[in-house]
Amino acid sequence: MGVYADHAATTPLDPAALDAMIPFLSGNYHNPSSLYAKGRAVRNAIEEARALIAGYLGCDSGEIYFTSGGTEAANLAVLGAVRSAGRKGRVLIGATEHYAVGKAAAALVKEGFSVVTVPCDGLGRITPEALARNITDDTVLVSIMWANNETGMIQPIGELCRVARRHGAIFHTDAVQALGSQRIRVDESGIDLLSISSHKIYGPKGCGALFIRRGTPIAPIIYGGSQEKHIRAGTENPAAVAGFGKAVELLSAERESRVKSQRLIARRFMEKIAGTPGILCNSPQDLVVPGFISLSIAGVESEPLLLLLGASGIDASMGAACNAETIEPSFVLRAMGVPKSHIHGSVRFSFGKDNTFEDADFAADTLTAVIRRLRKLN
Repeated sequence: MGVYADHAATTPLDPAALDAMIPFLSGNYHNPSSLYAKGRAVRNAIEEARALIAGYLGCDSGEIYFTSGGTEAANLAVLGAVRSAGRKGRVLIGATEHYAVGKAAAALVKEGFSVVTVPCDGLGRITPEALARNITDDTVLVSIMWANNETGMIQPIGELCRVARRHGAIFHTDAVQALGSQRIRVDESGIDLLSISSHKIYGPKGCGALFIRRGTPIAPIIYGGSQEKHIRAGTENPAAVAGFGKAVELLSAERESRVKSQRLIARRFMEKIAGTPGILCNSPQDLVVPGFISLSIAGVESEPLLLLLGASGIDASMGAACNAETIEPSFVLRAMGVPKSHIHGSVRFSFGKDNTFEDADFAADTLTAVIRRLRKLN
């Protein structure tokens, strides 16, 4: 038996999304910027996908800009907004931000901006009070991720956004991990910029989008043609865009049932491992993205733990997929204050829409057996 429990890293491509892509990988290969009929047909397909995504988020189609993925979307938000502000000032990011935001912000230091990290509490939350203590009227941008990619912790985005707006700062949220489960309506919030990605919601890799509220100043970070209204140059990827649109359409119809299923499966997993000593859960189930479980385990190391899980058919991870090759403790867990006795034995399980109770049972039983085995060896 095999269990895929790494949906936070990437999800399998839904067959319906693949079906939506196939025409643009074969017959409909024409350039969407062309004026002839076949090119216009491809353009129409891109605009249909844009409208689907805009409808789901509660914005106008003209406020959605396609990118190569969530990383580029976050980079465009952070670098593009700050560079276009016309003044030097502070950039505030959360202590647990994805590298796409953290490293983009770090690059701005070389351009004369001051980057301030807002600390989180022991659960990984960035509270409005913590943001208020760090924000000043010269703050250009605040970027706080909606849901953490390692623990699944959901941030109080509406409250954080209101703090930023009181100080005249642009507010960006990385919603890559939130898109698949949270109700996101930018028409009901003050969010200025919101980045999302296709492959976290059963769409193809290599496609993301940035919501840019109309009137929000932003400068391109890729230069070339006039695609995406001069904000993101480069010939579009119609197949990926069509797959992304279909994935959002499916999500719109299935989100509530997916959330319910993933919560139940995660709860089942947690119940099965409850009797195993020395485990800290970094993902309180009432506060995180459904299906997310981050554990820190005393008496084991992450690398052999994951290797033995993999050999038994369980696909899990240390946390961030972009950090999987390092054995250094996660900066997210360090920011949360996870004790040294546990942090080196951290693992993340993230269940998806197609996982079952049998998957949860097998993953939990395998984990506890592997922990016992490793502790005997130490």
